[in-house]
Amino acid sequence: MTKRQAGVQGARKRASKVSAAPPVEQVPRGGSRRAAGAPRQADFVVVGGGSAGVAAAIRAASHGASVALVERDAIGGTCVHRGCVPKKLLSYGANWAAVLSGCLSHTGGREDWSDAIVRVNAEVARLAVVYQERLQQAGVRMIRGEARLSGPDTVAIGAQAIRARRILVATGSRPRPLPVPGGELAATSDDVFGWQSLPASLAVIGGGYIAVEQASILSRYGVKVDMLVREDRLLENFDRDLSTALAEALAAKGVRLHFNAEVALLDEANGAIEVCYRQGGAARTHSLRVQAALAAVGRDPHWRDLGLEALGVQQDEEGGIRVDRNFRSDARTVYAIGDVIDGLHLTPTAIAQGRWLADRLFGRRGERADFDLVPTAVFCDPAIGTVGMSEAQAIADAGKPERIATRVKRFVSLENRFAGSTQASLVKLVYNARSGRILGAHLLDNAAPEIVQSFALALRLGARMSHLQTTVQLHPTVAEELFG
Repeated sequence: MTKRQAGVQGARKRASKVSAAPPVEQVPRGGSRRAAGAPRQADFVVVGGGSAGVAAAIRAASHGASVALVERDAIGGTCVHRGCVPKKLLSYGANWAAVLSGCLSHTGGREDWSDAIVRVNAEVARLAVVYQERLQQAGVRMIRGEARLSGPDTVAIGAQAIRARRILVATGSRPRPLPVPGGELAATSDDVFGWQSLPASLAVIGGGYIAVEQASILSRYGVKVDMLVREDRLLENFDRDLSTALAEALAAKGVRLHFNAEVALLDEANGAIEVCYRQGGAARTHSLRVQAALAAVGRDPHWRDLGLEALGVQQDEEGGIRVDRNFRSDARTVYAIGDVIDGLHLTPTAIAQGRWLADRLFGRRGERADFDLVPTAVFCDPAIGTVGMSEAQAIADAGKPERIATRVKRFVSLENRFAGSTQASLVKLVYNARSGRILGAHLLDNAAPEIVQSFALALRLGARMSHLQTTVQLHPTVAEELFG
């Protein structure tokens, strides 16, 4: 056993020890213990131990509320176990793989996938321990099992029940199945993190965040990747110049892009998968023969098995739980946040919702986060960072194209020049043509996610182009391209 593998095993043992610790029994606020067989009492029951649920539970407990959190799987949810964290770790590994294969091309040096998975598992196990310790330290009672609401104030977990003044549903989302014959042959993004080896070739079906990130990561580990994109471009909700530049960069790295591709059938034969699709509305069917297929066609809110319909909870147009501005559902004691409701399905958004709701229900009314200016990143290569309006959104909001101006700069960073690469980076600013107020910033460069976080604050404070022009830049950096 290697030192790294021993570290992973040790982390998992620590995680098991924490999860096996007996839950803290809370004494009801009346001062006496519950009678035998009577439902437990709580101020707040949170169903779901992902980013949203954990944030709400810890914040509510900090206000003195008695809190129980019910989770059927691992604490930390999709972000920790099957999303943000392992994805970004694999992206780091993919960068090393690309560097090693370039610098050591004469020896065939390459970061190994199995080694990367060991590293990912070690970090995920460490974070699982951290999450559980934080909940225990906050006094949150953790209960393992399947939750179901048996009434507007009661959560049943197997044979036991908890009565609560308020109930929060934060059960997140799950990958959407590919809705075509043979769709079950396609893996999902959840499956990728369990792969012990990689296919030689892969068809990625989809063109959004997850599809782009997985295609970029896996291609850097040496997988031959074809992307079948239903739309006419990648990342259709992003600025078009950004989408175009990303497509060019991925194509230059060997990812084959098929736009306007409608997948019709998946079939398995002789150990390979044949993906049949039509392109551009034509009747002719094309096919790809690959070792594996990955469906990244979206995620669905996960709440249908909780018994909420019987309480009068309604769904929104996107299939999530319908809530008001204060995250309250049609059942007045039941609230919902995170990926299970409509909105930006991002970890920081879910955490902000959970903390604000807990403040509102059990403490002072906290200041609501600004959900209109949320920075976001796509961890592909090159990476994307964006905040604010795209050019098309700004024009639609202004009503006339002449009211909106843009500044677009393309350049090759010093990092790429040193590596002998001509891959171009992109910076695009969208602003009001008259006032100069910046409405959106869009970057394509591996430094973009770090830059755009700070730029989100500048937009919130009303930064104008004149402010950039009179601010002394830090040289040599990618960020200075925003100012010149």
